[in-house]
Amino acid sequence: MQFRSHEVVQEKRTSLHLTPTAPICLQHNTEISFDLTFLPYHETYFGYIMRLITPTNQSIDLVYNQRLARLNFVIGENYIGGYDIDSAKLFGNWSQVRIRFDTERQEASFYMNGRLISKGKGNFSAGTCCNIYFGANSFEGFQMLDIPPMNIRDIRISENGQLTHYFPLSEEKGNEAHDEIGKRVARVGNPVWISPKHRKWEKAVDFDTKGAASIAFDGKREVLYVVSVDSIYELSFSNMQLKGERFTRSRHLLPPGNQSVFDPVNNRLYNFYADEKKVSTLDPAKPEWDVNFTTDSLTVFWQVNKFLSPTDSSLYVLGGYGQLQYKNLLQRYHFPSKTWEVVPYGGERPMPRYLTALGMNAAKDTAYIIGGYGSKSGDQGINPQYCYDLMAYSIRDRTFHPVFEFKKPERQFCFANSMITIPGTNDFYALIYPTDKFNTTLQLIKGSLNSPEYQLMGDSIPYSFYDIASFADLYYCPVSKKLVAVTLYNSKGNVTNVKVHTIFFPPNQAGLWAAVPATGRTYWWYLLLPLAAAGLIFLYYRSRKSAFPKAAESAVPAMVPPPVSSSAAPVVPVPEPPAAPLPEENPEIAAIFLFGSFEVFDANGQDITQHFTPLLKELFLLLLIYSLKDGKGISPEKLYSTLWPDKLQKDAKNNYSVNILKLKNLLEKVGDYQVVKEAGKWRLEILNNSIRVDYQQYIQLVGAKAPVNRDWILELLRIAGRGAFLKTSQYEWLDHIKADVSNQVTDVILSFINHADMSADAELIVRLSNCIFFFDTLNEEALVHKSKALILLGRHGTAKDVYQRFAKEYKESYGQDFERSFQEITGHPH
Repeated sequence: MQFRSHEVVQEKRTSLHLTPTAPICLQHNTEISFDLTFLPYHETYFGYIMRLITPTNQSIDLVYNQRLARLNFVIGENYIGGYDIDSAKLFGNWSQVRIRFDTERQEASFYMNGRLISKGKGNFSAGTCCNIYFGANSFEGFQMLDIPPMNIRDIRISENGQLTHYFPLSEEKGNEAHDEIGKRVARVGNPVWISPKHRKWEKAVDFDTKGAASIAFDGKREVLYVVSVDSIYELSFSNMQLKGERFTRSRHLLPPGNQSVFDPVNNRLYNFYADEKKVSTLDPAKPEWDVNFTTDSLTVFWQVNKFLSPTDSSLYVLGGYGQLQYKNLLQRYHFPSKTWEVVPYGGERPMPRYLTALGMNAAKDTAYIIGGYGSKSGDQGINPQYCYDLMAYSIRDRTFHPVFEFKKPERQFCFANSMITIPGTNDFYALIYPTDKFNTTLQLIKGSLNSPEYQLMGDSIPYSFYDIASFADLYYCPVSKKLVAVTLYNSKGNVTNVKVHTIFFPPNQAGLWAAVPATGRTYWWYLLLPLAAAGLIFLYYRSRKSAFPKAAESAVPAMVPPPVSSSAAPVVPVPEPPAAPLPEENPEIAAIFLFGSFEVFDANGQDITQHFTPLLKELFLLLLIYSLKDGKGISPEKLYSTLWPDKLQKDAKNNYSVNILKLKNLLEKVGDYQVVKEAGKWRLEILNNSIRVDYQQYIQLVGAKAPVNRDWILELLRIAGRGAFLKTSQYEWLDHIKADVSNQVTDVILSFINHADMSADAELIVRLSNCIFFFDTLNEEALVHKSKALILLGRHGTAKDVYQRFAKEYKESYGQDFERSFQEITGHPH
């Protein structure tokens, strides 16, 4: 279920009350678990995820702190601990949350993805009956309307390892959520049920534009471009806003058969026409195209497939149809030289065809082509036929080779222009449709690059098909987790109708409801019969093996919830995850930060940094840093000469006495400490670990002589990731200390990166490189590692931006150009 949040007014926000008729009573080892993910593209994320309220008016809360990107676990008025969320995993990925209650010890424990995060004492015992809320709630005295934009699924409650309640939240409508085990009925306010969104395509836009329009997609920004003769339209899937802008100089011609493509490496939109062997680039600042086409005659390259190759900075165009001929030409436009050529290729030649789907692998060095309609001779008059093979083209080897061939279906079909390959898997998605009628439908399929099998997914989309007037394509939004289907139909009046549909990813498998498309005509049931039969057999044997899915998993659960039996609940053991070290408590309570900006928070979490005058700040830093770096402290002579170099020792001593009292009054608000004098030196000591100092944690970490493994480097990143050591504090006595810290942090991070698996840890390497830049903004090794990691993550444009900013700063600092090219440091072409 999706929760409406700060994007709507308070009374429209989503609430889920698990206990509207009667509370749920805690027994020994009661556990509540659920799956959680956040929604992308929202401005405000702060809020309460779950709130449990006891009869003694104590709340146990899970709250998201947006500024710290941390899930906080709170019992009553006490912060117990928190979980830092990796921004890369914050959106679109499910995490499992578990809260466990030990009624004998009166302890509540908070787990994330099987790992114990924190635990603390609460005022509850066996038999304590609680109200349980997710999202907004109206419980008197505990009302809460601040909630993050989130999805929740699979709420499970167990006692002593036996599942007693299970709310899958798989409803499709209404204001109730049903308990599959305990037969409770939860009350829901303002719900957005997700299940239908993974099954039904929703129309996003439907509009007309002049000329033979074409489309392109920027997957990084999740923006669809619609190119018409006089305008450019942008549909952003982050906010579903459509905007249009007229060209400063309208084109006289936009011939039918033109196509568009977006280059994410160079952030450029191109429009091309294969007949004239021309590629035009959009200048977004004006906006206008740099090349115009000169003919409006019918193309001989209808429905070509295309792909961009960063390997050789080229646009490839494959196949097509025109003048009663099917094509298997492979054409190439080389951007640096602006030349167009027919590419000779080896291996097994593909049958001349059109109406195929094309997709790329993650490395962008192989193109996959599936299906289509054509003939072996290329002549439309000699035995044209459908084909269902999958072929691969290697850009480096310039060869085609067959992968496999699908079994011919009962009802023939062709493909929309693109197939979507999913990174990290062998799965692909494509749109298919029959071509023997004008009022037809598009149907999504899911297949594998490893085997000739596929499944029908989701429901169907109405499609007006006439091969020289229609076009359909499929795109994927990786952050919004949506598939996007776009259809174009150019009418006789030279007006193109543009329709855009979306479905949540991953889509659910098609059911019998897919047998009747919007047109009222049916053909998919021919394909569904064997799938339905196989599914029934599978569910039958599955039900014999297990009456209910596991109650808890240590790994992040799959995106699709497991099927649930309606039989009585068996005893399901809940495994105890291995104990993990408890993380630090809220860093903004009784804390002093020296990495990044100097900050001090008192015992109540209040920022008191502004109360440190420049003199008090330097006095404090002298005492603290010299006490921590070697444990010896600072001599009075050095302290006096540093702070009051122009005063006699007697006067300096008096100044010290006055200011140390002011400093003590401030530090008493933070925690327990003492300033002692031993062996002729002043030393500041923190007592009972009552004050957290990041510099002290840093010294303990680097001095422990522990192996520099991934956990070690993540701890260093947690400390040093705030910024350079006292980055805004400039003291002569501090320079060598800052240099030592900078060199040590940089060296150890670079040593770790040099031995890391970049393909497995690319995201971490980007974060570590950013950390190095805090200390050394012109570190070339960090530039190389960050650029390569970004390219591995598919963020080519970002990698280029990082390089260009570095080169600009390098020139400003040294007065000369940075000599190493982007291609040289990354092995990646411009």
